[in-house]
Amino acid sequence: MDTNAVAQALKEGKSLAGQDLSGLNLDHMDFSGADLTGCDLRKASLRQANLSKAKLVNCDLRQADLSGANLFYADLSGAKLRRAKLVGSMRLGSTISRYALKGAYLTGDVAYEDHES
Repeated sequence: MDTNAVAQALKEGKSLAGQDLSGLNLDHMDFSGADLTGCDLRKASLRQANLSKAKLVNCDLRQADLSGANLFYADLSGAKLRRAKLVGSMRLGSTISRYALKGAYLTGDVAYEDHES
């Protein structure tokens, strides 16, 4: 799948679950509420992307650039974030634990809200 196909799928409200999106430039895309369950997003660029309320369950986000991305209320259960860049002003919350962020590169103004019980 290429960047244009991703944009078209988002426009049509289609699920992207299980897709190989590794290495793609997905900067500034609006994934809010999208189903990305099980996607391979290794080394993808998601700078300034809106991933609020997106379903990123079991996604591979290793070495992805999420600088400035909005991850508010995103479901990151089981996501792999080792060496992912979480730089700049962004919001994390909902279903991600501090442990899941171990090995991720965090710097700048990052707000974290832990809603797990």
